[in-house]
Amino acid sequence: MNAEQIVRDFLALFHTDKLDVPALRALLADDARYHPIVPIAPVRHGADAIVDELERQYQLYDECACQILNVAVSGRTVFTERVDTVRQLANGQRTTTHLVGVFDLDDSGRITFWREYWDALDCAGQLGINDQTMRAIMCAGE
Repeated sequence: MNAEQIVRDFLALFHTDKLDVPALRALLADDARYHPIVPIAPVRHGADAIVDELERQYQLYDECACQILNVAVSGRTVFTERVDTVRQLANGQRTTTHLVGVFDLDDSGRITFWREYWDALDCAGQLGINDQTMRAIMCAGE
């Protein structure tokens, strides 16, 4: 198993305007967890809930270009330092976020826990909204 390549392949699936749900789902363990923004957003439990959350996010933006700056692997844990740029569907504006994503994989190479650490206030500023509105967006669908 090449943990780094699995994560790179997973992130590459977001470089699109329409998510490939079966491909995303195939890389997630059935009992996977996803924390979209630590600590603000709630953890999504289960692959189906994660895919639902990703589809919800893609109703707000698309074309998530994940520029990977650095990767570190420790066993079955992969750390990615990235710059993600997305296109907001409401107005076509592009927003850019610097973040760290951490992925844990099981023995079969499926993602069991994925968490993202990024500055929500920076993103809110780019969108012209306040922190409470950003929190409401990130916590929707829980």
